[in-house]
Amino acid sequence: MATVPRNKGSYAPRTAGSSWQVKYPLGWNERKKRYDEYREEVASEAEAIALIKAINDYVYHGGLPQDVPEWRRRAKGHSEGDVLTLDGFAMSYIAMRERRRKVQERTIESNREAWARLRPYLGDLPLRRVTPFVIDEAYACMGSPGDDNLAGRVYSGTTIEKSHAFLRQLLKDAVERGYIDKNPCDSIDAPKRDTKEKVALTLFQAQALFNYITSRPLEAHAIGVLLALNCGLRLSEMLALTWQDYEGGVLSVTKALNKEKQTYKSTKNEDNRRVPVPMPLIPVLDEWQKIQRRIYSDNLGLRWSEGAPIVNSRNAKHILQRSFTRWFDSARLEYPIPDDFEFHGFRHTYVTLLSRDCGVDRRTAKSMSGHKNDQAFDIYTHTNDEWQRRAANELGDILQPNDGARKCYNCAYWGVSPLDADRGACWNNPAGLIEVKAGDSCGKGLFIAKTAKA
Repeated sequence: MATVPRNKGSYAPRTAGSSWQVKYPLGWNERKKRYDEYREEVASEAEAIALIKAINDYVYHGGLPQDVPEWRRRAKGHSEGDVLTLDGFAMSYIAMRERRRKVQERTIESNREAWARLRPYLGDLPLRRVTPFVIDEAYACMGSPGDDNLAGRVYSGTTIEKSHAFLRQLLKDAVERGYIDKNPCDSIDAPKRDTKEKVALTLFQAQALFNYITSRPLEAHAIGVLLALNCGLRLSEMLALTWQDYEGGVLSVTKALNKEKQTYKSTKNEDNRRVPVPMPLIPVLDEWQKIQRRIYSDNLGLRWSEGAPIVNSRNAKHILQRSFTRWFDSARLEYPIPDDFEFHGFRHTYVTLLSRDCGVDRRTAKSMSGHKNDQAFDIYTHTNDEWQRRAANELGDILQPNDGARKCYNCAYWGVSPLDADRGACWNNPAGLIEVKAGDSCGKGLFIAKTAKA
């Protein structure tokens, strides 16, 4: 920021370099409960310097600092809201939030994404020309496959609702700054969310998936699926894990991977948590580490270290979210899970199995999954490492039944045979109950049968 000698205020070029912004302090604003400032954009540095001198001259000759905005509007012959575009204001608003650092980095990123969706429809409009009608029209175009859709993709109602939430906050700030008199978003109905509710896998599906992956050669992407299923990690948290974060059967979840680059950010709730790994997964991770060491040495010619990602890409770096998601969209068709199952559903599965099938108290489940505001979890007031370890072990027991359990990894029709308690039985047969011997294959080719005794 540059200043003019013996004058209050400052000026600086905008990011795009096509204009200069002048700032003049207005003092304490009792209504807003904060120090305020006047901002105006001009075309050149010379105009910026001249404007600062003019404002100082106005105040020197008796004008009040708080009257500067109205004085400038009269001097220009129109309201700034008539000329300042929504795009210019939005970029200034997001930059201001980023500088103040009062919100998380992921919130700033979400603001940018929301404005990128809205900009083609509303960006060029002066603030005072942003009406409820043009906003409604923009939302209709965003959700339509017609020629009026300027983004080339149809957004879901949920995505449009998120965009609306940002626009409403943006225009609320414009009202507080005096650019417009009323927030047009207050006069329209908010878009309705239409994203289908995330579903959890059943216990039998979770068992089937664990058995499917561990019965095949291990690879990085599949390890990521196991970590999500067994530890309830968000995708960005799982991809950020290194072997330094894993010690003594416990994962330290302290960071997340940025969506589009190989850098870290804080977790969603900016919390650090320790997640015990269920017992069946521990030998799997130990075996994967050995495999990964060999891949680094023999295939990549690299020296392995504990700083290596647990879920690594082909070039030994972290896998980006879009790459992993692309892989999962294809891989899930081969897994014994619904074809439309989404990766975040593993997190729902984790919490459901802990609470429903393991009987873990909600306070402990909340602590292990890293939830912050879910009041349904706040039943008990205390949790500790012993309860967390017990919960993790119970989850491991149900995900991989021991050799004496007459349970099927893949099918809800499996049970104990009423004809022989030492054998398994399957009801998934048009003719009725059939007994299944050890080593038999399922009639649908989905699993290898397992019985109490061979």
